[in-house]
Amino acid sequence: MPNQACLLSLLCMLTASAAIAAPMSAGGAIVPHEAVLSGLVIEHADIVAGAGGEPVRAYLTLYNAGTADKRILDVSVDGFGAPMVKRQGETLSVEEAFLVIPRQAELFMASGALFLELDETLDVEGERMISVTFDDGSTLVAPVTLHPPGGVRTAHHHGIGDFE
Repeated sequence: MPNQACLLSLLCMLTASAAIAAPMSAGGAIVPHEAVLSGLVIEHADIVAGAGGEPVRAYLTLYNAGTADKRILDVSVDGFGAPMVKRQGETLSVEEAFLVIPRQAELFMASGALFLELDETLDVEGERMISVTFDDGSTLVAPVTLHPPGGVRTAHHHGIGDFE
């Protein structure tokens, strides 16, 4: 009987902890962020319009849950020309940048480190899709979250959910 009471107490504690740790958005709603057990996934795809003549930027967060490294060969975004990779002062094509996502790891693009620069002359209004092609021939397609000029991309937090 003491073992059953101990097990019940532990179960109640775990249930309460899960409820407290549930990912929430700034508005208080739970934001889905499901675990990926295999393959590749685009966790976030954001476009931030340029402010004051700045070019449009795209940021990706991709997770490789597979058993092999994956190299990005091409990225395309509806309504834009070929993006350029900006990395620590360098400007490269996607293929020249040699972007590799190691197995069981993620690629997180961030301002000032690694991001995509898009054709600044094109309109970012309306729904856009982004396509990412890998060295094994696979392609991922996902909707893009659009942000206003000077806006902030979706915050990405492991273990506590993503905030919008």
